[in-house]
Order: sequence, then C-alpha cells, then structure tokens
Amino acid sequence: MKIKLSPFLTDWPLEASVNGDILTLNGEVIDLSLLPEGHRLPGSAVCNPFFVETEYVERKDGVLHLTLRLPVDWDSPEEYRNPPEPIILDVSAGLVNFPDTTPPAPPVVELPVIEEPTQEEPENGGLEQA
Repeated sequence: MKIKLSPFLTDWPLEASVNGDILTLNGEVIDLSLLPEGHRLPGSAVCNPFFVETEYVERKDGVLHLTLRLPVDWDSPEEYRNPPEPIILDVSAGLVNFPDTTPPAPPVVELPVIEEPTQEEPENGGLEQA
C-alpha cells in the first residue's frame, strides 16, 4: 500500500495499521480489497475524514495507492507542513510510521538574576527626627 501524505492543519490524532488491503485508521477498519485492478474511486467515497476527497484511491499493478491527511500544527517542522516533494509511505503490513510532526520545544531562555541593591536600615528604623 502506498500512502501519500497531505499536510493538514488540525489537532486530530492519527494512528493507522495495514493488513493486506485493510487499512485501520484510529480504530476504524477500511477494507479496500474489493477495488479491482486498474480501477479507482474518489477519496470522498471512503467517508473518512483522513482521506483527501479530491484524491483517488486506486489499484495499480496490484498495489493500492491513496492519499491521507497528515495532521500538522502551525509550528510543526517546515519539511512536514510544506514538503518540497510529496511524502509517500510504502507499507505492506503493521503499524504505519507517520512522520513526527510534533512542534519543536521552544528554546529555554535563562533570565539573569537581578539583585536588588541592599540598603542599610538606619538604627532608628527609618524614623526621622522632627
């Protein structure tokens, strides 16, 4: 199964596994075994929010090709938010290893410690004589 990834700004979780022509997305089993060789159907026909509606699910040379949304944040690494080339995963069985789109941790900036100048307190507690 060849899975093309399309970056999509969302906080939806995504876990997937493949077993033959069966794709499981976040626990939903999607059986694509009935798609014959050389045929295709629009992603919208799958009725799953991770399938890109305008892309096709098709079988070419016995291999299923499909496009899924890859959840990214606004500050995910640029290579996943706007990849120069499409990211295509080739998965035959098992868990799908999606790229880690977790935003990098913000840098830790240590602020300097500013010490207050010490003032000596007068012996009379700061009272002035009238």
